[in-house]
Amino acid sequence: MGFWQEWQVARQRRKRAAAYLEALRSPAADPDVVWLTALGVPADLAAREMLFARRAIGLIVAERDALDDQTAADVAHALNASLAAAPASAAPLWQARWRAYAAALATRGSTEVPARRMARVLLEGAEVPTPTVPQLAAATGVMQALRGRANEALREIFGVASLPEDVRPSAMKG
Repeated sequence: MGFWQEWQVARQRRKRAAAYLEALRSPAADPDVVWLTALGVPADLAAREMLFARRAIGLIVAERDALDDQTAADVAHALNASLAAAPASAAPLWQARWRAYAAALATRGSTEVPARRMARVLLEGAEVPTPTVPQLAAATGVMQALRGRANEALREIFGVASLPEDVRPSAMKG
């Protein structure tokens, strides 16, 4: 593949990653932000934490469910580019929140499902450190819905893996 074709392929990857991140953006009247503010969370903090949750879930889905490793790298690069345009204080805060979400997902030996552990991270970031059972259940639902939307956007933008009907998935390991 020549330079021009490589450049075009890289450009298309960047466009898909940007479209994926755009698909994860919250609507103007985000019901999840409204829900957090109803818990007493200041609106700006609720909006910021939901933005971070969407980014974290989006990156996690790209890392775990994408067709290839390049997709996750492209999404991470697009995310870094969007952070470069944000105020300087946003990047360190995002990094801390990302580490918290990633750690919650990676925890082994817990009896809690990953969505509930990540719901705890969401609520802690929104300064609701000791949520009630209904609050935690609602936050878990929010995290599950975010993952579902991220998976849908990933499939829509990057495609769906498929094999011919006569090929077993295990036969593809090489």
